[in-house]
Parts: sequence; structure tokens; C-alpha cells
Amino acid sequence: MRANYFLPGNSEFYSHSLKLWEGLEADLNYNVMHSQRGLINLFHSDGQRDNARCILCDDAILLDREGVRKYLPYLDFDNPRFPVYGGLLHPRGGTARHDAVAWGSARGAAMRGVDLIQQCAVTG
Repeated sequence: MRANYFLPGNSEFYSHSLKLWEGLEADLNYNVMHSQRGLINLFHSDGQRDNARCILCDDAILLDREGVRKYLPYLDFDNPRFPVYGGLLHPRGGTARHDAVAWGSARGAAMRGVDLIQQCAVTG
């Protein structure tokens, strides 16, 4: 998950969504394995780098090649097909375990009075 989208409307939507993710475990009282370790989108050409400059927003940070190397020293920076020119770092970006989100959401819904029907077969 990340919130470094530049288009009007998208940026606000994703920024708000990221705030919801940051409070989801407390809201559900369930561990969804939310981890904000940061996210780096690599760019492999001058055009991708220029595009990354255009979408800088929120707390996204443009990294040059050496900046990426500090975070990801194990990458092959000189790969002939995909040389690493740099990256766009979103420090608040991260992941959550999708099945834990589903179970936590179901549990939270049930606690709020929603009837859940499992293994429902539709015939017809």
C-alpha cells in the first residue's frame, strides 16, 4: 500500500486510505500483519525518472542510484535490460496480509451485528 499518487483526487483518496490502514488493527482489534517498512518503485530509464519527478507528493522521496543502493545493496544495478537509474521511496508504504485483513474484517463486521454466511452455494 502507498499514497504517492499524483493525479488530483487520487492523491487525497490514497492518502486518506493509508491513514485508515494505519488504524485498521486497532479498529478491528485484530492483527492484519500491517507493516510499514517503506516502498521503493525503481525506475530504469530517463523517462521513468522524469515521470517519478512529476508524481512526487506527500512524503515521497526521489532517490538517485546511490540512494537506492543504500536501501537495496543486493540489486544488480548494471543489469543490461533493467539498469537501476534510481527510485521513488514512499516511507509510509507497506504491506498487510490479505487473508488476515479478510478475517479481521469479517470478525469486525460480526461484532457489529452483521450476519455472515459461509460456504453459500448458488444454484440455478
